[in-house]
Amino acid sequence: MTAVVAVATVVTTILSASISTDAQDFLGGSMSEDDFRDALGPLSTAQVLAGLATLATGILTMIWMYRIASNLRSFGRRTTWHPLFAVFGWFLPPLILYVIPFLMLRELWKASDPGATEPAGDDRGRGWRAGRESPVLWAWFALFGIIPAVLILTQANSLATDGLPSGDIESVADSLDNFGAGATVVALVNVVAAVTWVLVVRQLTDRHTALTRET
Repeated sequence: MTAVVAVATVVTTILSASISTDAQDFLGGSMSEDDFRDALGPLSTAQVLAGLATLATGILTMIWMYRIASNLRSFGRRTTWHPLFAVFGWFLPPLILYVIPFLMLRELWKASDPGATEPAGDDRGRGWRAGRESPVLWAWFALFGIIPAVLILTQANSLATDGLPSGDIESVADSLDNFGAGATVVALVNVVAAVTWVLVVRQLTDRHTALTRET
């Protein structure tokens, strides 16, 4: 499902770039509103599909994290984060940075180490807690949390200067007319983040399976 989001993002970016010419024609008066709305059809469809795929990916991610967290506790690993944080952690501050999900995923990674043991007593410097972290997970956090937050702050500064878009057809055309390097960078970051997330899911699932011997 994450791959679908990545593909939809690429398609949306390509369509947005291609429709920028139509937006210029509409704003310049050489294209009618009906024709411009027809040109927007494929882009709107791609955006809806990307949104649905993103929603489905989010739900599946919560279920996946909850199951791993629950399995680890059943296996005797005394984790800090309760399995319910696999759901609520995505909605708690600081929100867009997704610090809580990242911290929980770090713990799930370490606790799923099949070669480690549960620390004795309160000694957290031993056993699985002292294990190495996944560099792929850090890459995902940068691509999915930190960089998008910086881009959002940049966009917020632009909105504060230029004002909020009205949402009418002229506003849509104006945004497409201004489609450029910034939007392409955002799309590229989203695609790379999606690919990185696939790697995180596969590696953590394999690691957890090796620990619990689930099939």
